[in-house]
Amino acid sequence: MKLLNFSDIVKAHHRLRVILPPTKILTSEELNKKLKAQIYFKMDNQSQTSSFKIRGAYNAVLKYYQDHGHFPKKIVVQSSGNHAQAVAYVGQKFQIPVLIYMANTVSPYKVKLCRDLGAEVVLCEKRSEANQLAQDKQQQGYFFIHPSDNDDVIAGQGTSAYEALKEIGEVLAIFAPCGGGGLIAGSYLASCELSPNAKVFGCEPLKANDASRSLKLGKIVGYEDTPHTVADGARTLAVSTRCFSYLKKISGIIEVNEEKIIYWQEQISKIFQQKIEPTSALGIAGLEQYLQCNISAQDQKFLVIISGGNLE
Repeated sequence: MKLLNFSDIVKAHHRLRVILPPTKILTSEELNKKLKAQIYFKMDNQSQTSSFKIRGAYNAVLKYYQDHGHFPKKIVVQSSGNHAQAVAYVGQKFQIPVLIYMANTVSPYKVKLCRDLGAEVVLCEKRSEANQLAQDKQQQGYFFIHPSDNDDVIAGQGTSAYEALKEIGEVLAIFAPCGGGGLIAGSYLASCELSPNAKVFGCEPLKANDASRSLKLGKIVGYEDTPHTVADGARTLAVSTRCFSYLKKISGIIEVNEEKIIYWQEQISKIFQQKIEPTSALGIAGLEQYLQCNISAQDQKFLVIISGGNLE
């Protein structure tokens, strides 16, 4: 498998910049004083469909058009919500039928958002069943867009860190949620040229710590069924094979307990007066843990990616 590089992130950014305005970067004096650091938040909760997933969805479809000279006739995905909504949005924009398989544990609100965008949503008993059904549809001519195990999705998701680092310059470290691993992989690739000395940390729920366990064991391990965490965007059964190649290059995975996820969701929502979904709190919770263990990193500059804001 050929790995992506920084140029792939740049190409994705060129595709997206016409139709996807850059999201804002915010900072908080109050929070900087509290944690003794210079923290910059990339607010992808303010993107189209309220999450970073729109970047990968757009890039995958636009790259398909670039390669084939036409859009796919129909698209299929499996997702816990934000990826599904992003693909449904892109499908509506380009008038492409979209079929979505989801586990029945997903947020009813996210199901409604997808159906409101014109997508067909099929609920399954288990996430593993949804995964298999979506992959099988490729035999019927569907263009399958995996939420993370797809080069064009990874490159698109990397444009979030790319935009941020272009604006704020080099940082000591980058913190972002880790579900399937696409956002972390893309962030790592973006940092290679724009902030080559930066550490990159994936942050995942302690109750859904498959990425952390996989890195410790040196092989991918996961769950048979959806893990129970409030961070629904990180309820993936396992990191993807493609993304695992990049996870082995980053500085590590930080595990966050449920209490900290809830605490930081409330705090960031209050500070910025914006909708922040629980998964988005993983980055700042991970940074807090990092700063507690690395006193010498105080007063340094950090990037935290706020991945989404889909709440009822």
